[in-house]
Amino acid sequence: MPHFHGDILVVTKEELVPLWFSNARSLSSKLSQFKDKPYGPKRVMNAGNGRKLLVIFDTLPEKIKNAIGDPRKADHLLEKYYKVDPEAVAFYTDYKFEDGEALTLDAQDKHITNASILKAVIALGVDRRTERLNKGGSMRGLNKTLWKDTMSFIEMKEKQNPETFKCTLPRSYRYFIDDAFKPFKKKGYAGIIKRYKSNSNARKVRKSKEEKLLNDLFATQPHKPTATEIARQYEAFLSGYLDIVNNATGEMYDPKGYNQLAHSTIAGYLTKWENKIGTHAARSGDRQKLMGKFSPHHSFERPQFAGSLYSIDDRQPPFEYEKGKRLWFYNGIDLASEAFTCFVWGKTKEGIILDFYRQLVRNYHDWGFNLPLELECESSLNSSFTNTFLRNGAMFQNVRIEANNARGKKIERYFGKLRYEVEKQREGWLARPFALSEANQPSSAPKKVIPYPELVEASLQDIQDWNNMPHSQHPEMTRWEYFVENQNPDLKPTNYKAILPFLGYRTETSCNAGIIRLQKGEFLLGEEGSIASGEDLLRLMRKTEGRNIEIFWLDDNNGKIIKAMVFINGQYICEAIQKPKPNRATFERTEEDAKQMQLMDAYRRTIDAFQKMRKNELEPVTIINNKPRTLNNKFQIPGLNNKKTPISEEVEVLEDHYEGDDDSLNYEPQEYQGGSWRSSFNS
Repeated sequence: MPHFHGDILVVTKEELVPLWFSNARSLSSKLSQFKDKPYGPKRVMNAGNGRKLLVIFDTLPEKIKNAIGDPRKADHLLEKYYKVDPEAVAFYTDYKFEDGEALTLDAQDKHITNASILKAVIALGVDRRTERLNKGGSMRGLNKTLWKDTMSFIEMKEKQNPETFKCTLPRSYRYFIDDAFKPFKKKGYAGIIKRYKSNSNARKVRKSKEEKLLNDLFATQPHKPTATEIARQYEAFLSGYLDIVNNATGEMYDPKGYNQLAHSTIAGYLTKWENKIGTHAARSGDRQKLMGKFSPHHSFERPQFAGSLYSIDDRQPPFEYEKGKRLWFYNGIDLASEAFTCFVWGKTKEGIILDFYRQLVRNYHDWGFNLPLELECESSLNSSFTNTFLRNGAMFQNVRIEANNARGKKIERYFGKLRYEVEKQREGWLARPFALSEANQPSSAPKKVIPYPELVEASLQDIQDWNNMPHSQHPEMTRWEYFVENQNPDLKPTNYKAILPFLGYRTETSCNAGIIRLQKGEFLLGEEGSIASGEDLLRLMRKTEGRNIEIFWLDDNNGKIIKAMVFINGQYICEAIQKPKPNRATFERTEEDAKQMQLMDAYRRTIDAFQKMRKNELEPVTIINNKPRTLNNKFQIPGLNNKKTPISEEVEVLEDHYEGDDDSLNYEPQEYQGGSWRSSFNS
């Protein structure tokens, strides 16, 4: 396999001889022939004194390079450069327009994908430009090649993930360059803000047709035949007693074209490594054993800082709470300190994974630590969250999901230590049925069932004891002490905006008089952990007051809300901050109470001042309504409208020429003479 010697990709003599050159002398002669020429194979290191002959891969003929395979080439050229950019996640989840509007969750996904692709294209462009300069080539047409690679990459991703891959980059060349590529290079993430497969160059292993047929017989039959059975089948095939048909082409193999082989030769073919690695992969039903047999694994130095790498997985402690039933735990361990920092449990795995991540946030919040930078986990329970809170830059800066690879998760090793160094001492411990060590094999003692509450308590006690035991590399301190005293200085603050919409609890409520009611408490509008005031508060009030809103929130281990986020129609608006509650008694107030009073006063004064301003802007008006109340007077109630409205007329006022005594005008009542009141009145 080609490897890098410094920055140069090289191959060894063994990869070229005898497959491409008959012997070492022939290879050396070829290298000498082209030593001083601008083309042809070149060596980067001579053999001798313990050194190996190294030949520059890029100087070999194309057919040799294609057959050996270039490790720099992935299924798609951009795969080498593309990954979800954690800086883009942080930028777009926190981005706001000038009017304070935030991007919706859907828009965030699209911008993060667009930015990650453009970043990969720029990196590819740098490498391609360097390659052309080194070869004396022209830069003409470079952008067009990048555009073509981008479009094919997007098309491939959309076919692979039609529901989750969201890319809105322009598809035409001109718009892609002018509206996306150039603005992104010039302005970065802000430049693209908007509202709203098999490797054909792999080395081909040359096999005889007999060897290929034997491999096909060994690996593709419904049952698993032995090497002896394959030898008998091959012999029957040559004798004409057995027909073999190619399922893909329908071709029937002709025995006349195949040679007679001894049973030992057939067994030798089937046990060759280059054959076993393929046939066993097709036959094996245990991926872990297959990987242990054929797949080389990495070896790494352990992390030095707590929070650098976090490993999680589920397990069942080796005890039964009922006959045939075992408890489920989901644990997380900090690999530098070896301390278990999060653990949830239940009788089944249903819902346990979300409880785990919520508890992880709670624990680290209570302890005053930031979440780990990197996560390694298994795919079965975590794959559905890769496009939400487990994407890079959201809850963790980097997430590595291991698909059915126990060796890829370091926590598996610590589960083994917990099982044999701590749990084995307890009554009811269950041995593995096929343990290699006799001490770990089942004993003759009968199995004992541990009641569920006792089993939970005992399992938590084991974790507590584990964290208080000496650290393997620093025995002078416990695992928990190492965790507390060696936190990574580069840990990032928790990105609640990116995780709460998916991990938090959801509550529908409303905002009235600037107050939000949530979980039997009152909350105010704010940002970055502070209560809003002034123009910021008025802007938030215009958006939320009297409207139905969504609150995504998470509580701590005591039930107190850690963080609450306000969303409207999938768009982040602001934070909901716990309403201050200073002491009512003046003489019992502390300095903190005084600060809380000031915050609430500023909040209230902002709204009251706005109310007064809007009131003073009002001008009094009078309404004159000339529209009659009725269409006509056709309906009348007898006796109701008989009184006629007196008509006002202008009259002449005569001067008063009376000069007599006013007293003569006094009324003097006369004696009643009888008769009706009407006649008396007229007289």
